[in-house]
Amino acid sequence: MFGLFKNKKKELAKEIFGVFKPKIQVANKLGEWNGNLSFGDAFISDDYLLGFLNSYIAFACREFGYTGQDSGLIILDVYELLDKTFSETQKQQQFLEITQKAKMKESKDLILGQDNGLMFFLVVTNNNDTHKFSKDQIYKEAYKYFETGNFKKRNDWAKKNMPELLVDGDKMSEAPSSIVIAYRIFENTFEKRLNKVFKIKGMNVR
Repeated sequence: MFGLFKNKKKELAKEIFGVFKPKIQVANKLGEWNGNLSFGDAFISDDYLLGFLNSYIAFACREFGYTGQDSGLIILDVYELLDKTFSETQKQQQFLEITQKAKMKESKDLILGQDNGLMFFLVVTNNNDTHKFSKDQIYKEAYKYFETGNFKKRNDWAKKNMPELLVDGDKMSEAPSSIVIAYRIFENTFEKRLNKVFKIKGMNVR
């Protein structure tokens, strides 16, 4: 019985990480960082990335009824998927300490990352609270991106010119507006910062 609940939490961690996995894999493969650090170490050293991912995980957990210790375990599972060295107790403790220090110093980047992570989560899940971000410039740009047809133009070009492995154009063509808007928000927030932190060139948002 308890194994069943554990498996459900593991599956949720996989679902959450799946949202970030394609961009994380690119950064891990093409990115540059201090050679003395693992990929995960370099990732959590940036307050914005830390805040964004932690915020998304926390709200996803809450959506599925996981709080407290259960939520904490799911967070650790997600980070283990991001970097397998985070399966080690020492690395997990280091992660918790870094997160706590960022909270205590009230890092502006951490707070911004948390806010952007929440906005992305609310939009991608088509939550009624999305209206709280209606005046946010990132949200407004993403909404305009969809409304003006720029997404369709870009997606049509990608389907024609890029390999199917890189762009699942047909599925994106059929995606509801909330997914398109959320994807644009993701590009202009998490992906943009990830590319900057890991010095990934030629991947700028258009």
